[in-house]
Amino acid sequence: MSKSKLRKKRSKALYIDSEVSSDKLQDDITCKGCFKEFESNRVPKILHCLHNLCSECINMSIELNTDKNKVLCPTCKNHCVGKDAETFRTHSYVQILADVAQCYRGQLSGNLKCIGCSNVAGLRCLTCNENYCQEHTDFHVRSRATSHHKVLSFKQILNAPLLVSTIKREEFCPTHKKKMAEFFCFTCKLAICTVCALSNHKNCVYEELSIAVSALKQKFDNVKPAFNRKAYHLKKQQATLDTTMKQLEGDFGHSMANVSDVTDRIMRQLRQRESAMNLEVEDHMFVTR
Repeated sequence: MSKSKLRKKRSKALYIDSEVSSDKLQDDITCKGCFKEFESNRVPKILHCLHNLCSECINMSIELNTDKNKVLCPTCKNHCVGKDAETFRTHSYVQILADVAQCYRGQLSGNLKCIGCSNVAGLRCLTCNENYCQEHTDFHVRSRATSHHKVLSFKQILNAPLLVSTIKREEFCPTHKKKMAEFFCFTCKLAICTVCALSNHKNCVYEELSIAVSALKQKFDNVKPAFNRKAYHLKKQQATLDTTMKQLEGDFGHSMANVSDVTDRIMRQLRQRESAMNLEVEDHMFVTR
């Protein structure tokens, strides 16, 4: 399939609504492997090269790759090591955007229902990731327990997608989906609930989530100066390398010009010598007659 046909197919599949569609939004919620939108069975995963790929494409890439446990990134063509899609982290920001896009379509078609009633849902609570109609939204934001939650219409979210990354959301345990994650396991590098802490992770090193976040932030702050210094030196080395490469290119061009001049001079000398030898042969033949 040609690139133009592929782009046409992609834009048609991703068109949401004239008021919210944009190339950036469509690009964000599209897998670069299959060019389909991310959804529940095509979860956006972050590869080690920091590009996104859906879980289906990752598993397919691993199966087709002769070098097992390696995923080929279609964006940068680098290979990332992983035994399956679960090896890679889910891109929550992209996952929520793709889900909101699907919900907005559901609202327009009248098929998306409010979590609290049979009315059409048109708003999303970004804190608890639930869809509401206007009536239940009013109740949600008036309730003391959820009055601090951020509720926006699907259109508002899609027109300003960065809002999703600024909302503090409740974290749930990956094993017990309905239980809040209250601890962070340093051994497994995973947010876990109380049940997990007392069972599967009882022999691990874990801490309360808020304390763990503070500890990890402090650790990051400690290594940040060294990282910045290294980044600065790498930039200097890159600049030096670029300068050296330009000098080498200049020297190479100059050398090639010299080689061309020398070749031309030698060819002229050979032609002169050839002419002289031809004259000698003609003179010799004239004398011998």
